[in-house]
Amino acid sequence: MYILQEGKIMGLTNMNDNRAILITGKVGTGKSTKALTFVNNPIILYANDIDFDVGSFPMDNGIVIEDVHYKPDKSAILHIIRHYRGQVVLTSINQKSVPKEIFDMCKIKRAGSFNHLQESIKKIAPHSESPLSFERDTYSLMNTYLKEKDRNLVAKLLLFNKPADTQILSWLIENMSPNRLVFVDGVVKRRWSQRYFYEMLSFAHIGDFYGRVNMPKRRAYSQLPKLSRRLGVKNPNLLPALLKDEAFKQHAKKKLNNTECRLLKIGEKKRRKKTTPITVNQSSLEDFMR
Repeated sequence: MYILQEGKIMGLTNMNDNRAILITGKVGTGKSTKALTFVNNPIILYANDIDFDVGSFPMDNGIVIEDVHYKPDKSAILHIIRHYRGQVVLTSINQKSVPKEIFDMCKIKRAGSFNHLQESIKKIAPHSESPLSFERDTYSLMNTYLKEKDRNLVAKLLLFNKPADTQILSWLIENMSPNRLVFVDGVVKRRWSQRYFYEMLSFAHIGDFYGRVNMPKRRAYSQLPKLSRRLGVKNPNLLPALLKDEAFKQHAKKKLNNTECRLLKIGEKKRRKKTTPITVNQSSLEDFMR
């Protein structure tokens, strides 16, 4: 809706009665922990990779959008703030990097002190000797996951940071074989606890990655989730990598029509050649006897 202020028509305001909250603070000050105090069992999104239908999530749970300072999808974030009826909480390491349109629609809150983080670390790793910051941005967390040989440390980092499952898997499939992730994504994530998911994910890799960490690519087509379901793939982020396998590609061609095959860039089905019908001259018995 539009509001009138001092004789001027102002822009579109937040359609949500709960004003969004922006929590700012340096790495290690407990932004993510504080964000969770404002919502109950929220969905966690990352500002640079948002593919979410606000109408599909209950308003009682809330939404947390992490790392708004890092390449935020401004239009998607503004859409969520304006149209999601529940509480929206955003986090950023500073105010300057938050787009003004987003900043102006939020209540600003500061994160806690560094001591808050140290207490959290002691709960997870009581015998830790150094004041190592366990709070990581997504890139640093993925870099550690792929290259760290100590998988127990990786598990602790995942448990502390609690990255969204779809987010972490979308990063990992760009850097490792999806075969290692299919069981964790398709079975563990949906049948067991979040803690067990992070622990199983930690040991699905041995830390033998030596290359450059690739960032996930934005989805090129909006029908990917629907096509994934038709092919029996629960996480759409795994589909592009699975389609590199020739056997899976042929399976997809059998299940999908040509339009859908073109969307996935796997070519078209082989069209059956039209056969010319054989015509038989129907002769009478009298003609045959001549």
